[in-house]
Amino acid sequence: MFRKSPYTNGTSYYISRASVITQLFGDFCQNVEYFLYSFEQYTVDTVEHLIVGLLCYVLLCGLLYLCITQLGLFGFTRDFRNAKRILFVTAHPDDEVMFFGPTILHYTQKKNCMVFLMCLSSGKNYGMEKVRTSELYESCKLLGIQQENVFVHSNSDLPDAMDVRWPLEIISKHIIYLVEAFNITNVITFDRNGVSGHQNHCSIYYALANLIIDNELPKACGVFVLESVNRLRKYWLLLDIPISFIMSRFRYMEGLSQRSLLHKAMCQHKSQMMWFRKLYMIFSRYMLINTLQQLNMVDIELDLLDLDE
Repeated sequence: MFRKSPYTNGTSYYISRASVITQLFGDFCQNVEYFLYSFEQYTVDTVEHLIVGLLCYVLLCGLLYLCITQLGLFGFTRDFRNAKRILFVTAHPDDEVMFFGPTILHYTQKKNCMVFLMCLSSGKNYGMEKVRTSELYESCKLLGIQQENVFVHSNSDLPDAMDVRWPLEIISKHIIYLVEAFNITNVITFDRNGVSGHQNHCSIYYALANLIIDNELPKACGVFVLESVNRLRKYWLLLDIPISFIMSRFRYMEGLSQRSLLHKAMCQHKSQMMWFRKLYMIFSRYMLINTLQQLNMVDIELDLLDLDE
């Protein structure tokens, strides 16, 4: 007879324990592999659905644009009442076409409506006054604004500078003068964010806000501001049509021929035609769509509190 080894039971225990660990590890690896495979499939399906959804949205926006501008099946533009004598207040030459082009074209082509433009700087602080003023007149001519209705200011207190806040009292003085002199019925300018956050743009808004708070504007004169949008909406052109239609009360959009005219007007600003402005002309929704908001006292008071802080 053979003697039973005293180590047999212990060895079997360790072998059994090792096999359990090996099996658990194998199961874990299989679960991880299954999870990665499922995640990969989910990611692929999600991306495919997003691509299909995006393509459908792009096609929808394209069809909406054609139906609105070419076929006239339904209206997109909604303007305000008493639009007889409209004053656009801008900060720099080229603002009129870069930001307000669709709105300006709408009202210059409208019967019984006279459009005025006041530009509060001319590039004098960097020696471009004559060039930029001449470019502005040429641009306004294409947009349909008569030269005698274009007013350009060259004030050393209103320099063309991204981070400079202009004195509100000077802006207010210029605005009040034209509103009273030409019996302006509506004023259009930038909102508190100035489209791009440019402090010159924002200063015009706060000057007008102060005029409204102080009751210095005629009661019959309405004030409307160009809505600033986030960077994504700012550069996705046609894709902003549904959002603008749903979210904005006053809106303007131009067709292909008017868009071409806006590009020609922008090209009159030859001194400013850097590569990034050429891209802006192609992709910016402000060269196609404008949405406006009428100023109300509640919004103004909140904005002025933010300015004081």
